[in-house]
Amino acid sequence: MRTYRIELRLIQVASALAVIVLIIGFLGLWGQSDKSSVGKESSPQTLGSGTAAVQTPSNSKIVALGDSFTLGSPLDAEHSWTKRLADDLKIIVVNKGMGHQTAKDLLARFDTDVVKEQPGRVVIFAGTGDALQKVPLKDVQSNIEAMVEKAKANDIIPVLALPVWYTGYQQDIEEIRDWEVDYAKKQTIMTLDFSSVLFDANKKYLDGLSQDGKYPNAKGYETMGDYAAQVLK
Repeated sequence: MRTYRIELRLIQVASALAVIVLIIGFLGLWGQSDKSSVGKESSPQTLGSGTAAVQTPSNSKIVALGDSFTLGSPLDAEHSWTKRLADDLKIIVVNKGMGHQTAKDLLARFDTDVVKEQPGRVVIFAGTGDALQKVPLKDVQSNIEAMVEKAKANDIIPVLALPVWYTGYQQDIEEIRDWEVDYAKKQTIMTLDFSSVLFDANKKYLDGLSQDGKYPNAKGYETMGDYAAQVLK
């Protein structure tokens, strides 16, 4: 009888321990599930490049702010990469390109040409003009940073287009490009590198994309627009 009572007591203890283990296990899994879901909500998604956080623009409209490479020189806005981008994505793309522009010039007209348009995104295409006009790198940096801050303050997503190569100014352009790439990574800003589809490894225009070796031709601008559409879609 004594042995039977001991065995009964052991069975009761074992059953109680099993219940406790099940409860602890359930609570542990539940806590991990909550942590997992919190982590997924708080960590930003990334683009394929992993350098810029995915953001949803307030609207599909894009303003392209830049120099003659945005304007479409030596042609016109109707043959620019912005026109091709608009046609590809079936959205409004406002061309705010002007010749002989530096980042300082773009900053000076940012409120009028960008903020007033109320776009969801702005492509800031600066740098080549700065290199041609020998603007100090620190000034280029501060002007681009100021434009990015203006964009963010007005709920506009900034996109940085790296300056394209220009014969005779490659070193200065490379310094600006290197800084922009690093800055964009730190600020999680998307970048467009038109040089990747316009030039070869020797920084010369690919066959059929330029007439004078300085500016894209119609085919070159189409190539730029198609590339931008792939990145911005």
